[in-house]
This record gives sequence, structure tokens and C-alpha cells, in this order.
Amino acid sequence: MKKEILNLTLYHQIEQYRESKVTALYFRNHKVSFQKLIEKVDILADKLYYLGVRENDVVTLLAPNIIETVTSIYALNKIGAIISILHPLSSPNDLATSLKETKSKFLLIVDARYYFYKEVIDKEDVKVYFISARDDLSIIEKIGFHFLFRRENYFVDKSRLLCNIKYKKIQFNTNINSLKPSFYIQSGGTTGKSKTVILNDKCISFPGSKSSQILGREIKGISMIGLLPFYHGFGISMGLHAPLMNEAASSLMIKYNINEITRKIRKNELNVLIVIPYLARKLLNEKKFKGFKLNNLYATYVGADKTDPKLIEEFNAKMEKYGSENRLLQGYGLSESTAVNFVNTNINSKEGSVGKPLEDVKVIITHLDSLEKCKEGEVGRILISSPSICLGYLNNDNKELFTEINKDKYLVTGDLGYLDKDGYLFIQGRNVDVIKIAGYNVFPVEIEQVANKVEGVINSCAIFSNNQKHPYITLFVETKNKERRLIDNIYKHFKDYLLHYSIPEKIILVDKLPLTKLGKIDKNKIKEEYHL
Repeated sequence: MKKEILNLTLYHQIEQYRESKVTALYFRNHKVSFQKLIEKVDILADKLYYLGVRENDVVTLLAPNIIETVTSIYALNKIGAIISILHPLSSPNDLATSLKETKSKFLLIVDARYYFYKEVIDKEDVKVYFISARDDLSIIEKIGFHFLFRRENYFVDKSRLLCNIKYKKIQFNTNINSLKPSFYIQSGGTTGKSKTVILNDKCISFPGSKSSQILGREIKGISMIGLLPFYHGFGISMGLHAPLMNEAASSLMIKYNINEITRKIRKNELNVLIVIPYLARKLLNEKKFKGFKLNNLYATYVGADKTDPKLIEEFNAKMEKYGSENRLLQGYGLSESTAVNFVNTNINSKEGSVGKPLEDVKVIITHLDSLEKCKEGEVGRILISSPSICLGYLNNDNKELFTEINKDKYLVTGDLGYLDKDGYLFIQGRNVDVIKIAGYNVFPVEIEQVANKVEGVINSCAIFSNNQKHPYITLFVETKNKERRLIDNIYKHFKDYLLHYSIPEKIILVDKLPLTKLGKIDKNKIKEEYHL
């Protein structure tokens, strides 16, 4: 795709398909063409402008992956507002904190969840309007919706439903600036502390501009899953905008539903999956995820702190069994760089790596305490220069986030890794997770990767206890096998693959490791529960 596309706003990138009757969105049993989608966006933009939304106003969006959420995103982008996207299951306290931090003037919230936040919202100086999926449901589904959410709907002012807003059209200048701030999304931060990341349209659209390189084929006309929440950089940039900017479809899903996924695969309405390891494992274990119709899948991309090699091996073996070219391909990115900068492909991949950098992405590995470059294969800090790197953190001086090398701006990711002789990147964990024991750098991710290779281990998490007199590592292992023999096998495996300082002092077997909203292991919850 031509680089000029990155100079366009998100709205104008899809508006070019105004006359196209190609499907842009799948939702439940509905199909929305580009022609219809842009018509919906234009009407909603007129409504929102009439309601007082202006360029650079901050509008908080708290809604799942439904059609009206999508039209809201592009309508707000057309006006030039800044969209603060929160997880649709955020806590009331998280919402209140974010509204204050971002100085939001408006809140667009899904009707079915409003009652949960009403008490908090009533205390805030914010104008509230409602998003709903009701107009995109079948008659039977509408009846079910009314029955299931009758209590929730009691609190909703129906005149404030966006679909019910009466308005007078007011002429306004369509936003044409792709470089100004346009999105606020939440991140764990490169230092491990929660922060609000500022992105512009160029950041969001860069991964989509490389879709053909990533997929290894023409993307036009195919369908990618839109399951990850839009507040996740991977979710909005790849699950939503990447297909739409390429005249392809996003197959929207409110939550993981294996029946819906397999049905869409069979109908050839789903060709590319974007998942986290937790969802990939659920798919693999589903009995319905099988058969020759898996040939309709071209690729499955997974991004997270780590992906178990066993999962990749088992997933790809299943695809080979049914003759599908689909493979589970690991990539790397972070919210501060809009999700995707490195990726394995069906053509170029290497086991254990997160792939090579996309075109126009530069990477440097430096020592932990300087900008001196590491040698090939040497672990250090990962620095990225890319059109997708963020504008910075909100309400932060950002001095530690960026650095300049040879006149290029680099993002200091906070992640550790190394490059091999072929240019593949291998992740070794986060800088904040590096453990110093007897002067030796210990990487939790390395411990976990070794443990996960032991038969009977489903997943694992290494936690460091910072006892100055006697620092030690505790490994939590998710397993169905609670026998002492499993612990003995893990220790035996460690002695073969790890240095003495990296071997955990304790191994605790658990039924299930707690997960965050994004499906990552919740280390903070483990620390709280076990007083570490």
C-alpha cells in the first residue's frame, strides 16, 4: 500500500470505498457493506456534532465490539475528536479515574451496562449518550435482549440512545489531520505502571498498511476477526481498522463464542484470526474446531508477553492434519507502538521468535544502562523506531519513553530481547521483571519457557520475592496433575537447561492461574494471594 495512505485520517481511509458494496462488517447474522457503513458514519457524525462534540474534545467510549461502536469511532474521527477507549468491563472506579484524567466532555456507553456505572457517572461532569446493539439484532434476539436486560434498560433514558437522537444537520469541516492526537488507550506502561497512551491516526493505520506483507496475500475481500476489545491496540489497529482500510471485512464479536467462530469459518466469513494465547488454547481444545473447512483460514496471529511453544506446535499440527495453510504465528508489539511491529509469516518464521521487523521498522538492542549496542545474540533493551510509535503518555514528560539515535526517534520499550544472525527478534521478558541474584540476570520468561516444556504443565508464572537477605523465585504451575512427581520432573528439567541462580526455590501447583482482562497472567493477583 502506498505510504500516502498514512497521511489520511482513519475516516478518509475508509471513505474512499463509499460506493463499494463489498462487506465491511459482519455482526451476528448481519452484513454491512462499505456503502452502508459510511452512510451510518456520516449520519452519526452529524448527530454528534449537533450534540456539541467538537474537534479535540475528549469522548470516552465504553462499549463492546458492536456495529454502533464502530460507527461511533469513525464518526468521532471525522469530527476530529479524541477518543478515550476503555475496556467494556472496566470497573466503576476505573471509569471515574479515566474521565478525570482525560478531562472527557462526553461519554458514549453501551445501554446494557449503564446501570453498573450510574452512581459514578452521576457524580461526573460529563454528557452521557447510549450505544446499543438492539437495531442490529434479529426479531427473536431483540425479544431476548429486552427480556435479559429489562432491569438494565429501566435506567436508560431512551431519548439519549444515539439511534433515537433527532438532529438538525450543521455543516462542519471534516478532520484532515492524521498526525494530531486522536486516541487515548490504556497501557501497563514500559515501566509496568498503568498509563494512558496518546496515539494518532498514523499510528493506528501503520500495521494495516503492511497487511499484505504480514499476510503474504492480497487482503481485499477477506475477513478478519474483530474479537479483541478496541481499547487494546491489537484490537483496534488489526481487528478493526486494518481490514477496513484495505476494503476487507471485520467480523465483530462481543465475546468468544466457538459456535459463531466455527460457523463463520464454514461460511467463509472468517479467514484470519487475531488472538491471545488463552483464546488460541480454547480454540484448539474445542471439538468443533476441525474439518476441511479450516482451509478457509489463512493465518492466526497471536500476541502477548509469551506464547507457549507447545501451543504453537499443537495448533499447527492440527492445521496440517486438515490440510489448512493456517498457522499460529507469533508477533510483537505494545500499546506504545500500536501493537504490531514484528511478526512471523507463513513464508518467513523461526521457532521461538516473534519474527522480523515490518518494513519501515527499525530495531536496536542496547545494554540496560546505556545506549551502547549489544552484540548479536546478546540480551538487552529493545528500542523501536516506527511510524506506529505513540506520541507519548498523557500528563507525563515522557523523558524516559523516547531517545534519539542517528536522528531517528526510538521508543524505549522496557522489554528485553535479542536479535539473531537472521534478524529475528527473541523476547526475554520485561526490564522491570529482570531479577538480580548473586549479580546474575535472571529472566522469568526463560524459566517459564523451560517449565512449560515439561509434560503435565499447562502454563507457569515465575514470581520474584525481593527478600534482601535471601531473594528467591517461586514458580506457580497450572496443571491437572498435582502429584509430587511433576515437581520432581520440573526440577530435573531445570537442572538440564538453567543455571543454578535461575532455578526457583519453590514450585506451587495450582488448578488455574488468574488472568487479567486481556487474558494475560495476573502476577499482581498472585502476589496478593500468596503475600509475595
